Amino acid sequence: MRVCVLSILIGACVGCETYTVEYRKRPEYYANWGGEVPDRLVREDGTVVVYNSDSEEGDPGAPIGPQRSPWIERDDGTIEIDARTPEEMLAVILQCLQSKRWDVMWEQVLAEQTRLAYDTNSNSKDAFKAEMERKRVKMARTLNRMIAALGTHEVIMEPAGPNALRIRLWPQTVREAKLDIKEVILIEENFGIRLATVR
Repeated sequence: MRVCVLSILIGACVGCETYTVEYRKRPEYYANWGGEVPDRLVREDGTVVVYNSDSEEGDPGAPIGPQRSPWIERDDGTIEIDARTPEEMLAVILQCLQSKRWDVMWEQVLAEQTRLAYDTNSNSKDAFKAEMERKRVKMARTLNRMIAALGTHEVIMEPAGPNALRIRLWPQTVREAKLDIKEVILIEENFGIRLATVR
């Protein structure tokens, strides 16, 4: 009997490998906007991320996402965007991509300088919509990764000029996830945050 137990223990130890587990609170805005976060996921580097919705569990220092929804839907069906932080604006952009609300994105998310760049074209809104349809999946993949990794070394936030913020993913993350879009530039404009560009 001892030999049997010992051989089982040796077999179990031989098959062991070391890996990292991160306990994170499930971002509340995913539930508010119909997004889904699995209970457990494994990143490309082997890190296991375990999500929970109980504020008493997990890493108390982990980012928890916005406590309010910056995406406000009125009774008449109109949408009002009230994004006060870069994290909220990332979530708003992702919501626009998921719901294909190009009108909301054009009127309330894009920076004025970005809209003016499209205005050189006679059909500026149509050109913008066509570009978003083309880039939609690529942008959503990058934004999903950014939002899930907020507060970790995978997301780098740095100044990008006056009143501008560059949010980019760690180069290794971009390579491993094979992302075509690597960064988002947001600017402060009219007492709010707006999207300047994605690259």
